[in-house]
Amino acid sequence: MCDITPSVEVALPADLSAARRARAFVRESLCPRHHPGVTEPALLLVTELAVNAVAHGAPPVTAGLDCRGGTVRLMVSDGSRTRPTHVHARLDSESGRGVALVDLLSSDWGVQVTGAGKTVWCDLPA
Repeated sequence: MCDITPSVEVALPADLSAARRARAFVRESLCPRHHPGVTEPALLLVTELAVNAVAHGAPPVTAGLDCRGGTVRLMVSDGSRTRPTHVHARLDSESGRGVALVDLLSSDWGVQVTGAGKTVWCDLPA
């Protein structure tokens, strides 16, 4: 864990403004050591995770960030136990690329399902 930014979490609204709040949270929480290299992909990924949690999950929705040495882990939790699915979006589709984007931009990602819902997490090398 980073000495500057330990694991932190914030509650998000259960509407599409969650993406804006999640981006602000990441900007505020990234430590200076990790900030330069991961800000843009972290903002894009937390947006995808937050929008998916609101659109396909259930309240409550939270976002978390954890700096672990050379890795920044982003986490978004919601009250649904349904796992995200890979959708093969058509070229003219306006949605359906979120999981593919997380898979492409992160070094690793996964889903932890609990009795209260799920957490989708992804790692970015810093």
